[in-house]
Formats: sequence, C-alpha cells, structure tokens
Amino acid sequence: KRMTNLRIVSAAFIGGILMTMPVQAEDEKVQIDGAEVGHWTMDFDAAAKLAEEKKLPMMLNFTGSDWCGWCKLMDEGVFAKEEWKEYAEENAVLVTLDFPRDKSIVPEKYVERNKTLKEQFSVGGYPTYVILDSDGETQIGQLGAGREKTPASFIEEFKAAVRMSEASIAAYVEAHH
Repeated sequence: KRMTNLRIVSAAFIGGILMTMPVQAEDEKVQIDGAEVGHWTMDFDAAAKLAEEKKLPMMLNFTGSDWCGWCKLMDEGVFAKEEWKEYAEENAVLVTLDFPRDKSIVPEKYVERNKTLKEQFSVGGYPTYVILDSDGETQIGQLGAGREKTPASFIEEFKAAVRMSEASIAAYVEAHH
C-alpha cells in the first residue's frame, strides 16, 4: 500500500512539473519553408518575395540560437512578447539566419546561403538584426541586442530604421496626395 501511495504522489508531482513547464506554441517555431508576415522563417527567398509583394521591410536575425546568450535574451525579452508579435504581424517579414552548434537545427540547403548572407552584410557578431527594404536587398538599418531592450523600445528602433526606406517614403507620398 505504501508503494502505491508513493507512485501516486510521484505521478502527481511529475504531472505538476510538466504542467508548469513553458510550452512553445506551434506558431512560435521558426518555419523552415515558406514565409508569413510577422512569423520567423529560415526561407530567405520566400521571405524576400513576400516582402516585395506586401511592400514590407525584412528583418534578418543573425543568431546562434542554441549557444548565444544575447540572442536568447532578445528572443525571450522582445520577440516572445505579445507586443512585438502584434507589431510584427502587420509590419515586418522576419528571417532567422541561424549559426547553431547543433547542426541539425538548420537544414543543409540553408547552411551555405546563411554564410553568404553573413558575409554580404558584414555580420561580425550575434545577434545582429539587419533591416532590408521591401526589395529584399537594400540595407536600411542594423540593430543590436541590449539588456534594457523591451518590445516597445525595439519597435521604436525598428520604426526609426524603416522610416526613411523607399517603400515608406512612397507610402507617405501616396497617402498625402
């Protein structure tokens, strides 16, 4: 009888732990193929096509997802927050260019392309956030990580970088004529 009680207590304890562990929602996982506005994808080509179609800027997140402390800090403190997600949903095409220690995280088909983009935009450290105009080529800004960054502060930095893009100026001119 004592053993049965212990098993019940153990099962309840383990069940309690599992229920309190954070579960990452499906839509927060980085997409491997295809792109949707406001959701992270590894598919640079699909993202560039979407950015051009929707006339939205792209943000390239050069990261070391499984080892970089600053990357994890930004993921948890900014990108996982509802305020950022709601903003990105309307205003940005998001691309993850990952350089993890665990090579199984990034599909083989993206490894060389990620290295090429890292060189193209002279990325020297992680995380680096490169902001491209809706043409998927013209760099209009670059942002970095910071302990004090919040979704609100990062959104303001992003808006400041995008404000002078060709697409933003064209939209402004169109709206005011």
